[in-house]
Amino acid sequence: MKTRTWIIIFSLACVLCVCVWLYFSAFLSPSETVGIYQDGVLVKQIDLSSVTQPEEITLSGEYGDNVILVSHGHIKMQSADCPDKLCVKHGELKSSASPIVCLPNKIVIKFEDNAPSADAMTGR
Repeated sequence: MKTRTWIIIFSLACVLCVCVWLYFSAFLSPSETVGIYQDGVLVKQIDLSSVTQPEEITLSGEYGDNVILVSHGHIKMQSADCPDKLCVKHGELKSSASPIVCLPNKIVIKFEDNAPSADAMTGR
């Protein structure tokens, strides 16, 4: 193949990659509302944009306590008594694609969907 053909193929591949990236970043951009779940039950829902003072939330589980730090626009697992501490190593919650999860204590921190939920059958 000629060099010109390769340049066109490479350019089209780059444009396609940028379009896919923009598409997914638009749908995966997080809302400002975060849900904290334990055992699948919503424990607390927080609007991060309305937080004025930093707050610590402590949740107790089978493997000890988890301390969640909430500040304006940010939320993270500050400390955990679980053995692996992957939830603490996760850092701040930045994307709806990657929630903070503590499997031993069954805690999930994730961005909530902005769209109102409706039952598919009744529409309510």
